[in-house]
Amino acid sequence: MKRNKKLIMTILLVMGVSYIGNARIKNRKFKNIEKTSVELKNIKSNSKELNSQEYAKILENFRKKADKYLETGDKIQLVDDYINDIENAKVSKKALKDNYDADKEAFGIVEVAIFMKSSYSDGEKAKKLTDEDYKKMQEKFVKTNKFKQLEGYVEIQPVQPLQNK
Repeated sequence: MKRNKKLIMTILLVMGVSYIGNARIKNRKFKNIEKTSVELKNIKSNSKELNSQEYAKILENFRKKADKYLETGDKIQLVDDYINDIENAKVSKKALKDNYDADKEAFGIVEVAIFMKSSYSDGEKAKKLTDEDYKKMQEKFVKTNKFKQLEGYVEIQPVQPLQNK
């Protein structure tokens, strides 16, 4: 009787461990499927080539957000949104040509904000930025294709670190 009890307990223990292990594997598979579907949605939304009107709308929306960021001094978010909204946009050559001036304006806003540290520094968040923050933003911005295309538009060189008062 004792032996049967031990055997039954062992079988139940093995079944329990097996059940828990299978549940973890199923849960992991579900997370991978969910992650893949989210990635596919992002790929689909980013793969459409924008026409002139669509790109003009993106540039206009960025300009509105940029005004708010510059008011608060949130230059980090300004650079991130520029890269997400404009740099990563798939745009036809005609749309680039049609929106060249607006494209240059958006580029110029970001370039001036991060390479001339004293520009747009009245906001609360800008006052908290360190030289290291500026260096990271500048490196991120310089790596963009837009920078390579438009770097001659505004001739701004990195300035010396601001002296703390």
